[in-house]
Amino acid sequence: MVKEGFNEIDCITALLNGRILEEYPEVKRCLVLGTFQLTPKTECPLHIVCDLSQPDRVEIVIAYIAQPPDWVTPTQRGRRKRRKR
Repeated sequence: MVKEGFNEIDCITALLNGRILEEYPEVKRCLVLGTFQLTPKTECPLHIVCDLSQPDRVEIVIAYIAQPPDWVTPTQRGRRKRRKR
């Protein structure tokens, strides 16, 4: 996380101030879009996948900065490139 420019506190802040972009009820997870301060003047979007399977806690599965080709914008999915086998 730190090499990407954000840390655990940034993730928690993004979760508390973010919004759910996608829900995955079959696995009791959701994708949250929040933001973190990259610099004092620059706010950066942050995606966080949360596990909601425990009734008393939320677990962060992964946090990342959305980038092409998977994401066109922080809220719009892009095209996924097919991997060659």
